[in-house]
Amino acid sequence: MTRKAPAVWSKAEETTFLEFLLQALPSSSDGGFKLATFNQASAHLKTKHLNQRGAEKNGGVCKNKWTALKKAYQSVIEIKCTSGFTWSDEHGAGISDRKYDVWAHFTKSHPHAKPFMTKGFEHFEIMQQLMPGKSKGSHVFRPTTTVANVNTLSSIYLSRSFH
Repeated sequence: MTRKAPAVWSKAEETTFLEFLLQALPSSSDGGFKLATFNQASAHLKTKHLNQRGAEKNGGVCKNKWTALKKAYQSVIEIKCTSGFTWSDEHGAGISDRKYDVWAHFTKSHPHAKPFMTKGFEHFEIMQQLMPGKSKGSHVFRPTTTVANVNTLSSIYLSRSFH
């Protein structure tokens, strides 16, 4: 059985792809792009980058690339939010020998972070624009008291205070 050659993405092709998605964002549902959008991105890439390497970057390949870029973006967010790590757009997490054991432990539970040990993520800013504004993760503050509950509690307190 012969394996199909993978698509090879240059940084310029990734940038063109993300810029296309940014233009298509208003017609998506909060960053949830449809296959038709990825097919259009594929056609756009073919016009902008005539000498592509590897397999054809069709709609399915573009969708997979989007998934990989989202994982990379989330990994950078996790690094930035982890106490003890620093972040540089140029040097990534900037892990030195003395922090390597902490990094090894971190990447066991965050394997997509491995590439960012000593290098940054060029596409962070455009990904930030493309990602939905909803925060994810176990350390996200989600208040359970709504305005309606506060108003109800306030009225109960006030009614008891003046009787």
